[in-house]
Amino acid sequence: MTWRRLHLVRALAASGLVSSLMILGSPLATAQAVDSEPSTLPSGAETETVDLLKASKAGDLSVTARGQGQDKVRLTIHNTSSKRLNVIVPPGLVASSAAGQGGGRGFQSMGLGMITNRPGAFGQFLGAQNATGLRSVPVAGSSSSASVAVPVGETLDVSIPAVCLNYGVDTPTPRDSFTLVDVDEYSTDVRVRKALRSLALLGTSQGVAQASMWRICNGVAFEAMASRDGKVVNDHEIALAARFVDAVDASNADLVDPSLLTEGRVYVQIVAEGAFAADAKRLNGKLEGLRLLGLPIQSVDGDQPPSAKAPALFVRLTVATSEIGETRGRVNVSYCSSEDHWRPLGKTAFSDHSSLAVLDSSSLVQSLESELVRTFVTVTPAKRTVTSTMLRVENRLPFTLASVRLRAGTSPGSPSVPFAAVGVGPARSALLPIQAGQAVVESADLNGL
Repeated sequence: MTWRRLHLVRALAASGLVSSLMILGSPLATAQAVDSEPSTLPSGAETETVDLLKASKAGDLSVTARGQGQDKVRLTIHNTSSKRLNVIVPPGLVASSAAGQGGGRGFQSMGLGMITNRPGAFGQFLGAQNATGLRSVPVAGSSSSASVAVPVGETLDVSIPAVCLNYGVDTPTPRDSFTLVDVDEYSTDVRVRKALRSLALLGTSQGVAQASMWRICNGVAFEAMASRDGKVVNDHEIALAARFVDAVDASNADLVDPSLLTEGRVYVQIVAEGAFAADAKRLNGKLEGLRLLGLPIQSVDGDQPPSAKAPALFVRLTVATSEIGETRGRVNVSYCSSEDHWRPLGKTAFSDHSSLAVLDSSSLVQSLESELVRTFVTVTPAKRTVTSTMLRVENRLPFTLASVRLRAGTSPGSPSVPFAAVGVGPARSALLPIQAGQAVVESADLNGL
């Protein structure tokens, strides 16, 4: 088979997409062959991972950027080097319109997400331990899952999620072209630089990222967004954006301190009456240091809801019965929509295959998380083919889903399929493909943003 016929398969395989297309659900770039491509793969061809902006300035890539509506930018990337290039969009990249920077004229400038983001997601979703102290991600250590491969002499068209940096300015169209620049070159405002780079590294939903940048770049009040821009950002995303903006102002480093986004987000209380009260108190006292849905737990004592800064979750487990081999109870979940203002989010049942007397706090939290995920993160088939199913993932939690793990089938022995960097915003949904007729949510992680 000639190189001309293999070029698309190899381009996708180099970015890890052929073998995991239906399993991992990564978005695909549309590859277009050029007439001058060789008929066979060049002998000794090398592969290199490169920063899009740096490689463009070095002459290894020819890149054009054009408008694609209010939430995407279209990049055409041509590999002019002698190597196969795995291309990464650096965090903090801006598609700049000179008129947009002037304010009130021309079309919007756009802050870019990652080249492999799914629709609705924005950023890399680095763990807090990886993001702390990093101003940018070194290309040499970047995962191939965050890049797309461009073979020698070929051209790829990719659509990248983006956020508007000029509120009220005209939406860019395919006729509009951008200049790609680092955010440090785009703006002298330290808050703008810190915010865009942090969002691109930590990851969130596109709605949270958009509300954050409108506030920081243009000073738009969150109340105004809620009343005028409900189709773009919802109330939960505005609440998350408000806390992110506070974190931008509270962080002295180049990036937002992730702990400002994760601490004080999840509160848990375990209670019981009568014979079970002592064991419930024992377990409640050992919750500190554990994590629920990926976020650190703060235990709650007393009869009153905790004092919290929005947004936050309060999970209250009331043990009802316990006998040999089983503990049952009910779970009431509330969320904080504004400071110390708690509203009911929902409720679910609780069960664990251990008696309360022998149950440890880690096992209890694991069982509690399973019940919460099944209740507040649901999957339903949206479209079926002979070999796969497109699933609709609904997020009823007031935070963005950073990742989910699905069981491909309903039987306990079915394989688990992880989906990283899904970026499903609160009260939103996303489509994920899987090679099974149906699936069950096994776990979900939040990053507080």
